[in-house]
Amino acid sequence: MADFHFLRPYWLVALLPALLIWWGYVRKSDQLGRWRETIDPHLLEHLLVGQQGQSRLRPVNVLLATWIAAILALAGPAWQQEPSPFVDDAAGLMVLIKVSETMQSSDVQPSRLERAKQKLKDLLELREGASTGLIVYSGSAHLVMPLTRDDRIISAMIEDLTPELMPVEGDELAQALQLAERMVGQTGLPGSVLVIADAVAPAQQSLLTGAKGVPVQFLSMQSANAPLDQGLQKSAEALDGKVVRLSVDTSDVEQIAARARTELSSVASADGGERWRDSGILLLPLVACCLLLWFRKGAVIG
Repeated sequence: MADFHFLRPYWLVALLPALLIWWGYVRKSDQLGRWRETIDPHLLEHLLVGQQGQSRLRPVNVLLATWIAAILALAGPAWQQEPSPFVDDAAGLMVLIKVSETMQSSDVQPSRLERAKQKLKDLLELREGASTGLIVYSGSAHLVMPLTRDDRIISAMIEDLTPELMPVEGDELAQALQLAERMVGQTGLPGSVLVIADAVAPAQQSLLTGAKGVPVQFLSMQSANAPLDQGLQKSAEALDGKVVRLSVDTSDVEQIAARARTELSSVASADGGERWRDSGILLLPLVACCLLLWFRKGAVIG
């Protein structure tokens, strides 16, 4: 209970007038007050008729209990944290696709680039309703689509991606990652990056060292039987990322989607993407029970 606190502690001020009203009514309704001042208590109890059987559930006491329970509920008692529902809705995944001549290789049918497009469509289906953005890169990086929930736009745009559309041939993964980080940063919420590529040039590895802005993972577009590109492996290690090998089924994109959610949750916690759970609702049954007592016969405050 070390984390116990009230989310809206100013409501506790309302306890003071509630107690004052209850105390004032009790004093006013105490008809025997003046007799207690003149008669000894052990004698007075033998002079009273019908007072011993009075219930402690007097309407005024029930009213006080209802007030206290309602005020504590409004104050918002909290001791547990929960993920903010707005983080999953607004944060997204920036996808970086390498569009170069090497991605035209047919060791993966029909080609590495075409299979990358298919895998992206599978990923969009798994992440239906989540925000996804697209960046293409080769010798330069270009934003195709900022984070959007409209999967149809991204699916339509990737159809025409070919190396001929890129102004410069090469490998500028570092530039593409910087662009992705800027796009994620503009949302003001945590997000992650997926790089779909067959290899990473050795010159890029030194540029990626220490560049750990957002969580990154890689989908290797080489054949599952081929050895993993060392540049891609070292780049993933430099970014504390993970490489997912291409599969003939959807297990690779399922793994990517699951890891994106895990990375997002951990980053959200570090960035304050969690909130305290309002447990005031737990007091509502007590308030309801107190209100039910008002249906008793004679439950009237005069």
